[in-house]
Amino acid sequence: MALVFSSAFLLTQICMPSIMNQVIRINEHRTKNLTEQMEKMFIKTRVKTVFLIYTFGPILLALVGYLTFPSNVKLLGVVSGGIIGFLGPSVYVKYLDGIRKAKFQDQLIDSLMILSSSLKGGLSLVQAIEVVVEEIPVPASDEFGIVLAENKMGVSLEDSMAHLFQRMPSAALDQMITSILLARETGGNLPIIFQRIINTIRENKKIQQNIDNLTLQGKIQGVIMSLLPIGFAMIVTSTNPKFFDQMLNTDLGRMLLAYAFVSELIGAFLIWKISSFKDF
Repeated sequence: MALVFSSAFLLTQICMPSIMNQVIRINEHRTKNLTEQMEKMFIKTRVKTVFLIYTFGPILLALVGYLTFPSNVKLLGVVSGGIIGFLGPSVYVKYLDGIRKAKFQDQLIDSLMILSSSLKGGLSLVQAIEVVVEEIPVPASDEFGIVLAENKMGVSLEDSMAHLFQRMPSAALDQMITSILLARETGGNLPIIFQRIINTIRENKKIQQNIDNLTLQGKIQGVIMSLLPIGFAMIVTSTNPKFFDQMLNTDLGRMLLAYAFVSELIGAFLIWKISSFKDF
């Protein structure tokens, strides 16, 4: 027994430094990517804070899962907590980025209207963009402000607009940038072109709203079907606490439970994808 413990201790001492170094490298890489994403959204944070969240978040949430889950499924609690702690920060920042991009798309019509009015008033395109930065709130003011800042630093307007599209990709913004570049090269009435783009965006929004209304029933059905097994299990457990003992206390039962859980997630995902249409 002493030999086994000694061997395990030596193996841990040998492998632990390399494992820790690998974990630190992975967390440093993820911290760098997450910090860059937050800087693009003008969210100020300390790199050290993000690194600590990535390092200790999975450990703390795994401990919470161990303490809160019942004794027969503590392993599930540990794994769930670790996964949430590992993926949570990235998912949350991606969620914030999605909200920011959606808000920018909503502000695009007002931005185009200001650009059109400014050009009709005799301002240049760069001056019209300055008006947009002054009049439109964030995030549109931030994004067009970056375009102006890059242009003042010597970056061509074409490249600045290309960078804007990389940060905020959308069909409407692509139409706007293409119109601006074509008008600068071949000439054209930008205010009229912008008005056509505005009409196109409004029509696409109407179509998207109609699609959302038509697919709402399918989404509701998907939510109900996803919650139905959970509700059934809660009701049965409240009336007969030992009903699921055979499933929870045997390897086959736990395997079937895991299979049902994964199948539930896949089914909910497929229902949501079928009921969702984008890029209109």
